[in-house]
This record gives sequence, C-alpha cells and structure tokens, in this order.
Amino acid sequence: MVSKVSRQVMLETERIILRKIEPKDAPTLLKWGQDNIYHKSAGYQYLQDLDAAKKSTLQYQVRPYSYGIVLKENNRLIGLVELYERGLDEYNGLLLTKDLGFLLDKEYWHRGLMTEALQLIIDFAFKELEQNQIWAGTFVSNTNSQKLLKKLGFRYVYTTDYSMVSSLFNYQEKYYLLTPQDWHDIMQINMKS
Repeated sequence: MVSKVSRQVMLETERIILRKIEPKDAPTLLKWGQDNIYHKSAGYQYLQDLDAAKKSTLQYQVRPYSYGIVLKENNRLIGLVELYERGLDEYNGLLLTKDLGFLLDKEYWHRGLMTEALQLIIDFAFKELEQNQIWAGTFVSNTNSQKLLKKLGFRYVYTTDYSMVSSLFNYQEKYYLLTPQDWHDIMQINMKS
C-alpha cells in the first residue's frame, strides 16, 4: 500500500510550527546530543561534535515524517517529533501503524508546547495518513512523557525489559497505544471542557 501523502508537509498552531529539519538546526541538535538529560529521558543519540550533528540533520531529512518543533515567537527550534514505521509487513497491517517519538528542549517543558505538537502529528497521522494505530514507548523512569501520552488518550499496553534481550541494553520501556477511536473520544472530551 502506498501512502496518500508522500511529501513533507508543514503543520502549525498559533504558537508552533512543525517543519522539516534543516542543516542550520545542527547546533541545536548538538546541544541536545551533548546533554545527558536527553539521553536519559528520550534516548536521544550522543553527538560528539558539529559534524556529527550535521550528519544527524541529514538523517532527519530523509525520514518522511520527522519534524522540528519551532516556536513562532522567535523562530527557534525547540524540539523534535516524528512518526516512523513499526514495520514493513503489509500482510500483518504494520504499514497502517506508526511509532511516535518526541523530544522537547528542557527550557520549554511544562508549557503545553509538546501537547500541541503531538496533537498536530497525531491528527495528521489519523486523518491524512489513515493510520490504524500509533504506538509510543517511554523509558520507565520518564513519568512526564507517560502522563502526557495518557492525557492524549494513549493506553498502556506492556513493558519491555531490554536487558533481557541483550546485555548491551540496560533499560526498560513502557509502550502505549492510541487508536483513531481513542483519539476521537479524547478530542470529544477536550472539546467539552
């Protein structure tokens, strides 16, 4: 099955824009890649220097649904949000599911900006990409992201202990699921409040 939407689109609210990552974003990616808080909370990759950050921008550019979160008031890159494939198995319907990843600069935590960004990308995934499911994983210790996912209608499904998979991994992740019906229900509740 070929997706109806194959081009990168820009999405926005009154406060933010979701746009394609650009080479000029490398210094910001480097800042996040050298701050341990993003490794521990979001599993963000370690970036050794500006060259590594520039290569990282290229990786984001080739992913069709990877976006930088830009604050309109100052045109500053403040985070990342992406949808990526859970698998390429058309027989089992995995082409109609996506994984959701996100990161927000700690300077902008607790302002509702990630809620806005996730609402945009989720709405896009269900309405434009016609996805049947969106999955999101968080480190067990990342309770803020877990609360955010629940607020958006995601349901906890299971926990994976990756140390049981390989001694190279020393963490556990909780996995959450959102369906179009869950999304519709939570949006109805939000509209009433």
